[in-house]
Amino acid sequence: MRHSGRVMALANLSTPLFSIIVPTYNEEMLLPKLLESVRQQTLQDYEIIVADDSSIDLTQVIAERYGARLLVGKSLGEYPSRNAGASIAKGSILIFTGADTLMPRNLLSCVAKKFEKDPKLAGTYCPTYPYDGAPWAKVEFTFWYVLTTLLFWVTREANASTAFFAVRAKVFRETGGFRNTAHADSALSRQLAKSFKIRPDLHLLIFVSGRRTRMGIGAFNRYHLAMIIDVVFGFLRKSGWLRAEKQYRIGLHTRSNQAPNQSGHAD
Repeated sequence: MRHSGRVMALANLSTPLFSIIVPTYNEEMLLPKLLESVRQQTLQDYEIIVADDSSIDLTQVIAERYGARLLVGKSLGEYPSRNAGASIAKGSILIFTGADTLMPRNLLSCVAKKFEKDPKLAGTYCPTYPYDGAPWAKVEFTFWYVLTTLLFWVTREANASTAFFAVRAKVFRETGGFRNTAHADSALSRQLAKSFKIRPDLHLLIFVSGRRTRMGIGAFNRYHLAMIIDVVFGFLRKSGWLRAEKQYRIGLHTRSNQAPNQSGHAD
């Protein structure tokens, strides 16, 4: 896959089990917390790839300090950055996450056991929980993952979030990766679930910053209305309004449209 960028630092050259891929833009405040949570994992069989969109803060310095492989692009956007990171990944399992997440210490160990136990498992995803969000946000995040899990068992449509989505590298590359559109993580997991075993796992959990919930419950839900419709009401996915709204939303995720203190690619 073609991408814009350069590899600036290399971790060890052995083949890891996991490639943890993190898109960033001006994430100096939160990235260290994620990387420290990765460093504290009980299973250390991984590499970290930080796909940075030409940050103007200390994001790149922090990534190198933690031994990440640093891929630098310019105005790529969230999902092209994830694809670029996947294109240089050496791990047999790709883990897509965000700079504003925190991994419980046993997360990688649990995920490794699940893939080892079930060779047919192509991918898995889990609930996210806003560790510093308001009470309403914590309730809403919990309700959302209960709803989407129920939808999966009824419709067999997987709706993964790239706050945490683990997928076998071979399977991911067969698909061509994420499309550059809003909710591309859900769309890709739905596509994969038609041919491969993709499963939600409520026994896993990843913590995420509640920074996007600080706009308040009304504004937060208005902002995510298109995602709710896209996931829950499949018959509306081809509507002109939803297509236009998704195109608008992907624009909000490109660094050129963000002020430095509002940056971040994670959904």
